[in-house]
Amino acid sequence: MAHYDYEPPRTPAQHTDHEWSLDDEITEDEIAETFQQCSHCGTFIVRCNGSHSCIPAEYEPHADEPERRRRIETNPFPDDDQVLMLDKPTSRAYAYHEPNNKNKPLCWPNTDDSFVTLARAKAHDQLQAPCQRCERIREKQEADR
Repeated sequence: MAHYDYEPPRTPAQHTDHEWSLDDEITEDEIAETFQQCSHCGTFIVRCNGSHSCIPAEYEPHADEPERRRRIETNPFPDDDQVLMLDKPTSRAYAYHEPNNKNKPLCWPNTDDSFVTLARAKAHDQLQAPCQRCERIREKQEADR
């Protein structure tokens, strides 16, 4: 038999000092504290742990040779750093990846294929350009240090 003569348990939202209303105005400072705009794609994202991954407007999934050469020449990282390339490259494979501390690509490519490790200069010699996502992730990591 149920007892209906007592109050239901309160949820944490019911114990606030301030009731939120649709009429409440959000200030510019609150927006700036909560959101930021991605410098690559322009998407507004919640400020958190930097896990946003985007495809910028200039991203080319199948870069032609002049574009690959441009990206190789402008790569800011040392030639003797180790990078990752697909163990069995396909005709569509044109980029190498920056490794994380577990020797896996920073960008988490959608593949179960294995990777080989080689010096960045050797990858450049094979006309392999840097993965744009890995490059942005590494730049952000180094800027945060």
